[in-house]
Amino acid sequence: MKPIASRIRHVAFGCSMLLMSMVPANPAGCATETPRQDSLARQNERMAWWREARFGMFIHWGLYAIPAGTWNGESAPGTGEWIMRNAKIPVADYEKLLGQFDPVQFNAMQWARLAREARMNYVVITTKHHDGFCLFDSKETEYD
Repeated sequence: MKPIASRIRHVAFGCSMLLMSMVPANPAGCATETPRQDSLARQNERMAWWREARFGMFIHWGLYAIPAGTWNGESAPGTGEWIMRNAKIPVADYEKLLGQFDPVQFNAMQWARLAREARMNYVVITTKHHDGFCLFDSKETEYD
C-alpha cells in the first residue's frame, strides 16, 4: 500500500485535473493563454501568500482525536484522522464517539496565542474531515 502522503498527492492531483478540465473555453478568444495555463497562473497567484507565509499551523481535530491512535486496545499508528478506515472500525461503532466529544476545555484564543508566539503566519482548522463529523452546527446533519 502506498504511503498516505503519496495517496493524498494522487487524490489532490486527480481533483485538480478534474477541476481544470471543467474550466470553460475562453469566450471570444479574449486571452492568448489556454484555459489550463490560465488556471495554473491563477492557482499560482492564489498560492503566493502561502509560499510567502511558509510557517503555519494546520489543526486536525474531531472524533478521531478521542481514540488517539488506539482502537479496542490495539495500536493503529500513523492513522490520525484515518483511524476509522485504517482500523476498519464499523460506522455504528465509530459514531458512538460522538457522545464523548465534549470539548469543554477548548480555548481557541489559547491556540491562536500559541501560533502567534511561535510566529506562525496562518492557522487552518479542519471543520469537517473524512469521517463527515462537523465542528459546527449544521441543519443538514446531527453528526456535529
